[in-house]
Amino acid sequence: MSKRILVAEDNRFTAMQYEKILQSGNHEVEIAKDGDDCIQKYISSMDDVSKESKFDVLILDHSMPQKNGAEVASDILSLNPKQKIILASAYALSTERNFSKLKDRILFLQKPFQLSKILELV
Repeated sequence: MSKRILVAEDNRFTAMQYEKILQSGNHEVEIAKDGDDCIQKYISSMDDVSKESKFDVLILDHSMPQKNGAEVASDILSLNPKQKIILASAYALSTERNFSKLKDRILFLQKPFQLSKILELV
């Protein structure tokens, strides 16, 4: 089943790799260049009546300018507690411990990983 995915990744090469693998799985992908851009794109995608976003899944890098992935996840979950979020980080294990309030609400993905792992999780 095709999903609409918002990817927040400040590294252009990595963002392009995510986009390529996700599109190979027939998913619709939008890229945000940093945490603030991600939140703006998310909010602008929200339906005025239902307050739901058009995105099925968010994939967030942890280390980004403006706001890091955990901050973005917290902000998004305050808008939509049911939003599915994957936080990808080279520090995912320590991040998971440091952000215990998010632990049960998002999926942590340890970098480096095979790109096919993203398809599995989505």
